[in-house]
Amino acid sequence: MNWIWNVLLSLVSGSVGSVLFAQAAGRRAEMAKTRYTATAALRGVLRTYRQELDYQYGRVRSEQHGFPPEFAALPGQERMAEDVLRALPDLTRRTRRKLREDLVALAGTATVDFAESRMYVPAPTRNEQGEQARLELALHRVNVEPDRYAEGILARLLSDQNSPTEHEQHYKDAQVILDRMATLAKP
Repeated sequence: MNWIWNVLLSLVSGSVGSVLFAQAAGRRAEMAKTRYTATAALRGVLRTYRQELDYQYGRVRSEQHGFPPEFAALPGQERMAEDVLRALPDLTRRTRRKLREDLVALAGTATVDFAESRMYVPAPTRNEQGEQARLELALHRVNVEPDRYAEGILARLLSDQNSPTEHEQHYKDAQVILDRMATLAKP
């Protein structure tokens, strides 16, 4: 008779355990799906930015006209930083930390902080004339005083256009960081 109670008890405890486990498994599956979507979007952003940077760099080499204004431009850096920052909350803590460190190395602390504060401001409320004036001032500062204002690799790339060896090194560094970030964002 004891064995019947043991069988009944094990059936009941197995049923209760499976109900609790199903909820936890469902939550984990949803988190994994969200993480996968975020990493796929982030990887697309990073690859697109890398391709644009490579295209502009190749264009400079082939046309011999100098650097176009959109090459490593500040608005593109801010857009890329915003897109990366939007994807970070859905990633694991370790991946978030590493990606943010690489983003700061790539774009600089000031750019990342500005992108972080601006990403929650709706586009219609942004002052386009003020934005343009701010970007012109930032570009002037990066070109005139690069040691003080060019924090990230991309700003260095932008400011060292007249120094071929330093420019080439900063370009390679930017490629390495973008590739490392894309590797971290593997779905």
